[in-house]
Amino acid sequence: MIRGFDRLFASANGGFVTRRYDVDGMTLYVSNGTGLWPGFALRLGRPAEMTRITLRATR
Repeated sequence: MIRGFDRLFASANGGFVTRRYDVDGMTLYVSNGTGLWPGFALRLGRPAEMTRITLRATR
């Protein structure tokens, strides 16, 4: 991420930036990209990423 942008985005995302978090017993994953942000793709200064998430039922 461009230096300093992490703090800017963290304030807009409840303090969460780029990684996996445990929040109230749930998993939250924050990626480096935004997909589309105000109509255009945005991924500044970050490498390409493919996220794979596997969902499993609780036992």
